[in-house]
Amino acid sequence: MTNPIIPIHKIIAFVVFICASLMTSLFVYHVSQKNAPALLPSEIGMLFKEPRDIKSFELVTANQQPFTEKSFYHHWTLVFFGFTHCSSVCPTTLHTIQRIYPTLQAKYPNLQVALVTVDPERDQLASLTQYVQRYNPAFLGITGNIQNIRKLQSQLGIYSARDNASNNDYQIEHTASILLINPQGKWAGLFKYGLKPEDLKKGIEISLRANYA
Repeated sequence: MTNPIIPIHKIIAFVVFICASLMTSLFVYHVSQKNAPALLPSEIGMLFKEPRDIKSFELVTANQQPFTEKSFYHHWTLVFFGFTHCSSVCPTTLHTIQRIYPTLQAKYPNLQVALVTVDPERDQLASLTQYVQRYNPAFLGITGNIQNIRKLQSQLGIYSARDNASNNDYQIEHTASILLINPQGKWAGLFKYGLKPEDLKKGIEISLRANYA
């Protein structure tokens, strides 16, 4: 009994089908990988699958320029909340960002860093400006009335509470995360407090590369 001979055109059609299937699979895989959220190690922070909207707010910079939700547009922003009388958390955060900022800024010239005060009563414009620019002249100090600050805090999940000290030396307990705002003005993720400079830099670069890929 002889083996049936498969016509050459059927062989060619089968090979073409296999090649087309492989190309389609590779294309789908590439697209899915490109659109997938960047894998940010959990010990560094978190990127949201869907960036979160930030509703309108009205604050001012330490040099009395308006700072609103539109101030986040067209560039990445690192935001954290603190105050100038902070004993350790805020100086640590500012020092860490200051160490990696020149390298990041060289790659992403429009990268913005902003400290929003949770203590506008003591953080007057002059002292707030002096405080943030001690670390880097490009850093922004943001203030406003306490009601408007609280509105932004509630949107970004920032807790703060004053201690029971009766004099003017009180401290404020507050969320210490560094928040990442994307160029569309949406909250894209956060980085944990206390990271080593190289780990924070790694997390920021992973996050920003995801957008520019």
